[in-house]
Amino acid sequence: PSFSTRSVLFRSLSSQVIYCPDPKVSMSSYIKSTAALVACCAASVVADGPEQVHLAYGLTPGTVRVSWATTSDSGAHHAVMYGPAGSGNLTSTAAGDQRPLAILGSGRRNTHVATLEGLEEGQSYEYKVVEDSLESEVFTFTLKKEHHDTGPDLHVVFGDMGASHAFSLCLACNASSTVCDAEACAGNTTVGLVSEVDEAAMFLHVGDFAYNFDSDSGKTGDQFMNNIEQVAARLPYMISHGNHEDSPANLAHFTERWRNMPSNTTPYTTLAGKSVNNPLYYSWDSGLVHYIAVSTELWFGVGLEIGVELKSQLEWLEEDLKAANANRDNVPWVIAHSHRDIYCSTGDDDDCNNATTGDAGKVRKDLEPLFYEYGLDLWINGHEHNYERTFPVYEELSEDSNINPNATIYIVTGAAGSQEMHESFTKTPPSWSAFRSNSFGYSRMYVHNATHIHWQQVQTDPTLFPTSDYGRVIDDTWIVQENHGPFNKANAPKGRAFPIGHDSVERTHDHWAELLDIGYDGTVPLSTLIREFREKYGDDKWGEKEAQLMRHVNHLMASEGKTQWEDVRDDGSSDGEYFRWIEKHPHSADEAA
Repeated sequence: PSFSTRSVLFRSLSSQVIYCPDPKVSMSSYIKSTAALVACCAASVVADGPEQVHLAYGLTPGTVRVSWATTSDSGAHHAVMYGPAGSGNLTSTAAGDQRPLAILGSGRRNTHVATLEGLEEGQSYEYKVVEDSLESEVFTFTLKKEHHDTGPDLHVVFGDMGASHAFSLCLACNASSTVCDAEACAGNTTVGLVSEVDEAAMFLHVGDFAYNFDSDSGKTGDQFMNNIEQVAARLPYMISHGNHEDSPANLAHFTERWRNMPSNTTPYTTLAGKSVNNPLYYSWDSGLVHYIAVSTELWFGVGLEIGVELKSQLEWLEEDLKAANANRDNVPWVIAHSHRDIYCSTGDDDDCNNATTGDAGKVRKDLEPLFYEYGLDLWINGHEHNYERTFPVYEELSEDSNINPNATIYIVTGAAGSQEMHESFTKTPPSWSAFRSNSFGYSRMYVHNATHIHWQQVQTDPTLFPTSDYGRVIDDTWIVQENHGPFNKANAPKGRAFPIGHDSVERTHDHWAELLDIGYDGTVPLSTLIREFREKYGDDKWGEKEAQLMRHVNHLMASEGKTQWEDVRDDGSSDGEYFRWIEKHPHSADEAA
């Protein structure tokens, strides 16, 4: 192992005091047993110093919240020292707090938050986290100006990223390891999320983290937070609540690890105790955009366990939308984000299929009228491990132009990378679907001014595409809105952007097209070929195709069977027929998984 240059005194499990010297000194004269050597290595590498550093916007302008973790109880001094970048003087100090995150079966650690104040727009700052005599490295961040003439604000958006399979973070991230930290990514920072840090104003991760926070006694969550430190310590890393944070243990991890979010909504109680705030729903401004975080998990019973009512969230949301509309002269764009879908077209599972009784339909019933009444510009979510952008759509009717849209545009961007793969699109895209892809990737949103947004989807798929395709833009569009504010129902979309049943290779970019070996040559949409294949050979043969494909993927990624299809539930995957097929072919299914 590589040892810290700091000498460390610590006590081993046998209570024998061991001295770990500077690595230049031979350790043989100090270490008398293998057990002591292992303990010394652990203390020298980690030493319980600050780790998992990440930023968020503060509650008021000119403030930023720094959060970090320690893996055991530290002393009484928790702080962040900071100052103008390049000055060499970290003369300002922000005191940090400490809260234990100790859950049975999920390990123990502490989280800390400090608020940096008096920050100026456009100014770069250096800072380091201090835990008694232990310090983090020095990080740099820039508080972007709200109104500037140096170019557009870049907001990077993505969802559903694990500790392993985090393909969008950098080219080095893979399926066989959860470690993809700054050291792992150092070899290539010109593509992937790591390449966006210097230009971006903020990152937005719309739910589902680590897969999962509580796995391996919480070590998976710790590693995920250490993986993203290379970006999250350098700009605000904002978040939504996802379904992988629903279990009691994962919800506690989510609440404590992200308690630096700028929320002043009502706290609640988890396995970690009463929270200091409520990161399930909150809002903030970034430049010309007012963001509203909503928890779609409240539609599916999560709030019942912690005393957070869906009704309370909806009442808060309407008040926030009213306030945002009153401030459109200063902050014209209003964007809401969460985890689950409102419009999506993955297949025939409950996520997307039924507009009234399916999961998306349940959320849509409450939110779509509010969004229309208050003129929400964009809704962004993850959950589906793919990407899909709609045209302006209201009550299933759409218009084929993003210029002065008369309804909200909905975007799914849940393809950052996890061990849950998304299957092929098996259904023809709905008339309101402008473009969709199931390759790994993330989204860029360039906010140029009060009227123009430039949106791109970046492919970051190292598995089945050549390395030269990593970082390729696969969707590129502009959204122009000169009339921000409530939509007028008299002008609501009344037609269809595409005819029902229309599909084309330009509208769907499919990850698995060539590997399925069903005659795809780029001239006929894959969904058409899949439909024809199933009609001709039946669903059993289609299930065999998917099983064969998953075996190939696990072999290709050296993931030891850890890679699986997304959304493995009793009611099916993104194409429910596959899991009905599994019930009849359990042995083949075991091989596939």
